[in-house]
Amino acid sequence: IKYIDRNGYFEPITLSSDDINRSQYYKENKKRQTEQVSFKSYDDFLVSLNMTMDIKSFSSIYLDRITQLTNKTNQFNLTTRRYTAGEIGKISSSDEYIKIYGRLKDKYGDNGLIAIIIGRLESNYCHIDLWLMSCRVIKRGVEFAMLDELVRKCLRYNVAEIIGYYKKSPKNNMVLDLYKRFGFALEDNNEGDTIWKLNIEKYKNKNRFISVTHD
Repeated sequence: IKYIDRNGYFEPITLSSDDINRSQYYKENKKRQTEQVSFKSYDDFLVSLNMTMDIKSFSSIYLDRITQLTNKTNQFNLTTRRYTAGEIGKISSSDEYIKIYGRLKDKYGDNGLIAIIIGRLESNYCHIDLWLMSCRVIKRGVEFAMLDELVRKCLRYNVAEIIGYYKKSPKNNMVLDLYKRFGFALEDNNEGDTIWKLNIEKYKNKNRFISVTHD
């Protein structure tokens, strides 16, 4: 025990602002949960939060946090792919990807960087290699705001169809039917690993509760 303790095997390699503020995030979540019961409908509760999001392309100041999330998020994670800091850096500087993060704020405070999408561009297709979100913000409509922004950027790149992938894992059952709820069509099912397709020509925005700032 003494040897393990003195050699610092469990010391953090990096420490982001989100790590420092994590306890505050959970305190604010308790306030949200307490207030929710006072509303007649969940939609009314979401409106009351006055949510705003920055949904923008990867920025160098957030690459450590993005790398961290790709390696620790298991439940709301469609493909559960893991990335090194070097891989995230290359993706960030490459024109072959649509790469967006989401930061969420509401009247209770800043939830930090809580959502990531990496879409690989190939001809007129966008293949979603990674889609994840922190479980702290489940059921607040963040996924719809992220999808709207992904489609907006895809249209800018003349993408006609988005291809989504779900890779089954022991922990990500909560997103089993996410693409179905988004309106994607099922293309293939291989023992629970599924492929989905969305034609975005007539796509209509799905976000109803969050004010979004984008680049």
